Amino acid sequence: MNSKGIFIVIEGVDGSGKSTQAGKLAEWLEAHTGRKTVRTFEPFMLRELILGRKDLCATTELLLFLADRAEHVSKVITPTLNAGDNVICERYNDSTLAYQAGGHALELSYVRSLIEACKFPEPDVKIFLDISPEVAYSRVMARHNLNDKFEAEGLELIRKVSDFYRDFFVGPPPARPSVVKTKCDELTEAETFEQIISSLEALI
Repeated sequence: MNSKGIFIVIEGVDGSGKSTQAGKLAEWLEAHTGRKTVRTFEPFMLRELILGRKDLCATTELLLFLADRAEHVSKVITPTLNAGDNVICERYNDSTLAYQAGGHALELSYVRSLIEACKFPEPDVKIFLDISPEVAYSRVMARHNLNDKFEAEGLELIRKVSDFYRDFFVGPPPARPSVVKTKCDELTEAETFEQIISSLEALI
């Protein structure tokens, strides 16, 4: 096992179950590796500013996400991994691509170039929770959390982001990071977790 901890990112649209699976996975990963596992999520420090303002232009929003991620990496992700502990993060670079390019129509090459310029650490594993936009939207509406700007944008945004994620994660994954794709529309939380673990055991 490497001296550094394992870095896992969970991606998916709003309502896909990221937080639920992150909690289950944290317990499993600690038991599996014998190392402390830190759960975290994005936005990190600028959450209220980014999610609470519905009048931000797409470019401002993008730059705020990257600034927020720089602090997140500096304050939590890198120190935790260097200490030999694991990190499970809900949302990371691919969320920025999916929401700012796929959802808000910024040029993909532009968004990607800014992310690459920041040189954020790459995750060891990405977990993509693939769920239909309609199912995801019904879960979002049940939470009644329309103060979150992305959730308030509704089904149209979820469809755009979902389409981007599915195109982005199509085909064989690169050797690093490894990608775990789970189609979870008709699965229970427990069944979704079982599928994730089944794939993850072979990777770590």
